[in-house]
Amino acid sequence: MADLQQQPRPPSSPQDPGPSNDASATTGNTQETPQSRRKRNMSNEERLAMADFLLQHSQGEGRLPRTAISAAAQKFHVHRNTASRIWNLMKSALDDGAASDAVTDQVLSRKRGNCGRKKKDYSAALERVKQLPLHQRGSLRALASAVGVPRTTLFRLLRDDDTSTGTGGSGSGSATKRTITNSIKPPLSEKNKRERLRFCAAKLRPNGLFDDMFNVVHVNTKWCSLPSRRESKKTKAMFLVAIARPQWDHDRQQPFDGKLGVWPFVVVEPPLPQSSEHFNGTTQAAGSSRVFHVMEAVTKKEIQAMITTHVIPAIKQKMPRLLRNGPLYIQLDSQQVRLTPDDPVVAEHGSADGWHIRLQYQPAYSPDLIVLDHSFLREIRADTMPLHHREATAAHLQPMEELIAGVERSFAALPKRQLNDGFLALQKTMEATMLSGGSNDYELQVDPSKKSLQHDGSLPVSVLCRPEAILACRAALNGAQD
Repeated sequence: MADLQQQPRPPSSPQDPGPSNDASATTGNTQETPQSRRKRNMSNEERLAMADFLLQHSQGEGRLPRTAISAAAQKFHVHRNTASRIWNLMKSALDDGAASDAVTDQVLSRKRGNCGRKKKDYSAALERVKQLPLHQRGSLRALASAVGVPRTTLFRLLRDDDTSTGTGGSGSGSATKRTITNSIKPPLSEKNKRERLRFCAAKLRPNGLFDDMFNVVHVNTKWCSLPSRRESKKTKAMFLVAIARPQWDHDRQQPFDGKLGVWPFVVVEPPLPQSSEHFNGTTQAAGSSRVFHVMEAVTKKEIQAMITTHVIPAIKQKMPRLLRNGPLYIQLDSQQVRLTPDDPVVAEHGSADGWHIRLQYQPAYSPDLIVLDHSFLREIRADTMPLHHREATAAHLQPMEELIAGVERSFAALPKRQLNDGFLALQKTMEATMLSGGSNDYELQVDPSKKSLQHDGSLPVSVLCRPEAILACRAALNGAQD
């Protein structure tokens, strides 16, 4: 009981006003007092340790020495009332003749599961999902728009709901649910890895910063479709998307949002003699004056025509004119586009009006090295058109017009910030590629400071590549030459 002796109170001077509840009265020259101790909640481990301390110093029949409560408060750095409250809970259980385990359980915190924002009930939303017609359940985004629940929230609800997944049972459903994977990492040969390393090394400056990529236009193709009950009747078309990095246009004194355009590989033909025909990829709505013929096979000729008639004019019209002073590159996927980098038709159109527009290719089997896979192609879906707008326009729009309008609407709604994030993500991807020796088997780490920098408007223009990534890239390329 020696450690329970009451500590002598230091003499107070006449000028000492006594203990104050104001935390600002505590200075660096004074020791911590019970009045200035922290007020955080005790953990269950601390509560059990205090209960054990008090039980060890109890004198039987629920009695404690006079200084036990103060000693416990001082030992665990809490107020005396907290220690007294814990002892009273234990004493009440002891008086009722409870077992020792039940006595200690009385001191555990009751806030867990009984504090914070209450869990929102989405049972009504799940019921609405089951009542929706099939044409409104063609995609998760369309389903979320119809139900009025955020898409990510609806995904979690459907994933966790056993009845929606068909697993049945309670408790064991999560173990048998099918996992969702996204395979964007094709197998690579050693030659493919070396090409990826050379491509990433060419984007590095001598100071270790990646190129800002202001003079690179990323072009890619994407199949989009409207939801349909039957695959054979699904309205679909291939689109070509072209974006650049958002930047300031000094000549126009306004920002350039980076969006050059999205164009479908569709041919408009004269109307057919009969209405509502569907054959050979041709669609016509009743009473419509236009017929759309979808290009099922996009060849070199169609890609060349799309670049010369749409992409290059959009570059000259929308991008800052300051870029005419240097080369401007259109980056294509070599697996999708069969144009050569020195294609004469593209070179003729690209060199007109004082511009120097050239073609370049990303490495083969490298969808992760195009910025569209980090930004727009993750979001674009024809069914992103709001359902109320789709129902309102279905009376006078045929399916192909609806598809084109939906894709253009998604492209117009793409935030400029998301495009810029895509270019920064591409630079981090190239750094990870160099670290992995050209492989695509890597995991991108999320920078915890990105959101705060983005909120402050201080995101860097270029990522500083880590020295170990540069050394790994050089070692892999030098080893391949030997």
